[in-house]
Amino acid sequence: MSETPLPGETGTREWATWGRTHTVTPEHVLAPSSVEQLARGVAAAARRGLHVRPVGSGCSFSALAVAPEVLVDLSALTGLVDVDAQRHRATVLAGTTLAALSQDLEEHDLAVTNLPDSTWQTVSGAVATGTHGTGLRFPSLSGQVVALTLVSPSGELLECSAEQRPELFRAACTGLGVTGVVATVTLQCEPAFRLHAAELKEPLGQLVDSLGDRMAGADHFEFFWTPGTSTAQTRILTRLHKLPESYTRPGSPVARTVRRLDDLLLRNTLTAGLHQLATVLPRSTPGVNRLDAFTNSPRRYSDLSHRVFTVPRRVRFVSTEYALPDEELVPAFRELQALIERRGYAFSLPVDVRCSAAEDAWLSPAHGRATGWIALRQYWRRYDPKVFAAAEEIFAAHGGRPHWGTVHTRDAEYLRSVYPRFQDFLDVRAELDPDGVFLNDHVRSLLGL
Repeated sequence: MSETPLPGETGTREWATWGRTHTVTPEHVLAPSSVEQLARGVAAAARRGLHVRPVGSGCSFSALAVAPEVLVDLSALTGLVDVDAQRHRATVLAGTTLAALSQDLEEHDLAVTNLPDSTWQTVSGAVATGTHGTGLRFPSLSGQVVALTLVSPSGELLECSAEQRPELFRAACTGLGVTGVVATVTLQCEPAFRLHAAELKEPLGQLVDSLGDRMAGADHFEFFWTPGTSTAQTRILTRLHKLPESYTRPGSPVARTVRRLDDLLLRNTLTAGLHQLATVLPRSTPGVNRLDAFTNSPRRYSDLSHRVFTVPRRVRFVSTEYALPDEELVPAFRELQALIERRGYAFSLPVDVRCSAAEDAWLSPAHGRATGWIALRQYWRRYDPKVFAAAEEIFAAHGGRPHWGTVHTRDAEYLRSVYPRFQDFLDVRAELDPDGVFLNDHVRSLLGL
C-alpha cells in the first residue's frame, strides 16, 4: 500500500536550472496553494525523515536548490499580502516573481529600490541567494528586506525582523534555503520613480583607471567588456522623479516599443545566432565578439524604474560571479583581463562589472563592506568549468565571496575565512533545524556539515 500523499503534493517531474547545470527528478513535489498548506506539507515531510528544498524559478546555476527527495515549488504562492502606503512597505508571497511584484507595486505608486537585471526570478529565491542590482548606495534584495515569515521543520510559522528574532532575521535574509522555507517577504520600497539610462561605448583602459569615481558618481553604474575588444559598454542609470503618465517623451509607448525591438532583435536574437555559430566554429569567436559588440549601439532612454533596471535574457548561459571589497575591484579586474588574454580564453559573452552597498545579513556576499562584483558568463553549450576555476583563483586572492546562486568551487573552510559571522549562521541553522531537514549535499559541503 502506497504512502498517503503529502499535503500539496503533485505529480513528480524533472527539474533543471535555467543554465542546464543541474537536473533532478525528486521523489516528491509539493506545490502548495496557501501558506497553511505549505506549513503542513513541510511538517509532514519532516516527520517522514525526508529532506526538503524550496525552489524558485531555477535561475541559479549552483546546486543550491537541487532536491532529490522533496522539492517545494512555490509558484502558486504569489501576489501582494499587504501594502503599508505610509511606510512604503509591501509584504509579498514567496513565489511572486520580481516582474509581477514590480507590476503590482506600480498600481500602488511604489517601486523596489534596486533590482537585478532579470526579474523572472522569485522574490524568495533572490533574497535567499543575495541577488543584486548595481549602485554603491543601494543594497541587494536581501538588504531591502525588513521582515520574513519562515516555515520551520515542524510547520511552525516564524515571524522575524530586526526587532523580532533578530538573529534568525540576520541569518535568513540570505538564508540559502536552510533557515526555513520562506512564506512571505516584507520589503522596504519607495515611491515610484523613473530612471534615465545612458548606454555608451568607452575605451576600456580609461574606464578602469577611473572606475572608483565613476561608480561613486552615478546612482547605478555597470559596464560590460567583451574579451578580445578594447572598449566597454557602460550603463549609467540616473534616478528621476516620477513623471505623470501624460508625459510621453521619452518613455512613450512608441519609444518603448522601439527599445524592446532593439533588445529582442539585435541584443538577443542576433546574439543567440552568433553564439550558435561560435559553438560550431570555435575559431570564429573573436570575430563574433567584435560583431556582437558592434551591434550594441549607444542609446539613451527613460522609463519607470523596473522597466529600466531589467534587460531581456534570452541567450542561455552559465555564470560565476564574485563579490569583492570595492578597493580590490580594479586590481582583480586587471588580473582577470591579463589571464583571459594570456591564455586565450574565448569568452563569447561580456564580463559584467557592478557594485552595491554594504549589508547586515550574515551570509550576504556584501556583508559589512561596500562591494564590487565581477560576473563571467559562458554560452551554455560551450561551458568549460576550468575557465571559471582559473578566474576564481584571482577572486579568492582578493578576498572574494562567490554569489550563492552561481557556479563556484569554494568550500566551507574558505567561506569561513571571508564571512566573519559564518559560525553565527551555523548556530542559528542548527537550533532551527537540528535534524538537517533543509539540507542537500551541496549545502552540506558549503557549510561544512
